[in-house]
Amino acid sequence: MLARLYREFFRALANPTRFAIVQLLRTEPHNVGQIGGKLGLEQSRVSHNLACLLNCDFVEREWRGKNRVYRLNPDLAPILTGIEKHLHRYAPALDTCGVLNAESGLVRLESKTASRPRRRATRMRSISGVSK
Repeated sequence: MLARLYREFFRALANPTRFAIVQLLRTEPHNVGQIGGKLGLEQSRVSHNLACLLNCDFVEREWRGKNRVYRLNPDLAPILTGIEKHLHRYAPALDTCGVLNAESGLVRLESKTASRPRRRATRMRSISGVSK
């Protein structure tokens, strides 16, 4: 169970959009429009990722007038600071880890084929020798 919790904790932060939102909220609270404007993201994308961060209890929200304002959960800030203290020590090993680099390549390959399912299906047919 502990391994699953670690995986989910870091998976929530590994998403580039959620990570950028968390980093922005470390500086000060923002509403959705401010977050989108500063990060160059559409409001729907910000809202979607804020929903995840809220569900994970990484952020909190409150009403200020007509706006919901989001802030980083104060319990998360020291955790992130603690992790960052150690990142520099591990950075060279992480950057040169052959296993992580190979896994990154697999993720990129999957995302490319997922965005073009029609081509992937065509390639699969030609590999198997079946033609249209």
